[in-house]
Amino acid sequence: MQITDQVYSLDCTRQSHVYAISQKDGTVLIDTSMPGASKAIAGELRAQGKDKVLAILLTHHDVDHTGNAAALQDEFSAPVYISATDMPYLTGDKHREKLKRLIGALVKVSAPKDLRPLPEGELFGITVVPTPGHTPGHTCFFFDDVLFAGDLMSSHGGMLQHSRPLMTWNMPDVIGSVASVKSCGAKWVCPGHGAPVQVDANTVWP
Repeated sequence: MQITDQVYSLDCTRQSHVYAISQKDGTVLIDTSMPGASKAIAGELRAQGKDKVLAILLTHHDVDHTGNAAALQDEFSAPVYISATDMPYLTGDKHREKLKRLIGALVKVSAPKDLRPLPEGELFGITVVPTPGHTPGHTCFFFDDVLFAGDLMSSHGGMLQHSRPLMTWNMPDVIGSVASVKSCGAKWVCPGHGAPVQVDANTVWP
């Protein structure tokens, strides 16, 4: 799905989205979906001419967002970035909490070999926006009037919703993080789950 001239949602990852940002020198990926989808992701990127991957940016450590990061790094030799706060959960140096600890035990995800902390400010012209709550180091990204929301928000029937409480590290932080991104000027909100939402004067934020 083409969202803007430079932003594309991969059709092969509709349950947990992977987004591609076309840059002058190549492509930046946002998230990597559930494990087992790396071949489909790589195939679609090649079919779309987006297979010069500059970097992979992860919104947070959950397995349905980090599941193919290591395999895609091996495929495209691209560095993978995640917040310094969430990085230990991906590397296994910290245990996930609550239900996510069980999911992490059942669904094994390898950490990429070249895993880097997200910087402050910008990376590849993409604004890095700390939005803790869903996980301790959850991060949104902003580019080309598009807010990549990860699991800070989802959408259902064209409506934006908060991160689900059952899967959330700190709900008050989620509410505060959503409030902090409302004024970013996004014309699109692209969540990890649910269809991208075009923002207008009638859009109701959670």
